[in-house]
Amino acid sequence: MTTLETLQSVLKANYDLEPEAVRPNAQLEDLELDSLAVVEILFAVEERFKVIVPQEPAVQQTSLRTVGDLVAYIDRLVAEQHPVGEPGAPV
Repeated sequence: MTTLETLQSVLKANYDLEPEAVRPNAQLEDLELDSLAVVEILFAVEERFKVIVPQEPAVQQTSLRTVGDLVAYIDRLVAEQHPVGEPGAPV
């Protein structure tokens, strides 16, 4: 399952958003996902992807404007925290 597909699953379960609406270019605001929702999504991301989302300044999180931004952020966290070849790293 790709990062996008997993995120689509999280958003379907928690916000009843249909996967076809959750496309990389979709604006989080257009999906009615405000900053509080993004924080909640990041908690779900920690659990699903087995990563720790660092507490970053609000400015950093406001750079997450699209689903694609969120996918790229998750992918970066996974790459940093689970390098390829590390035991237990995703393949």
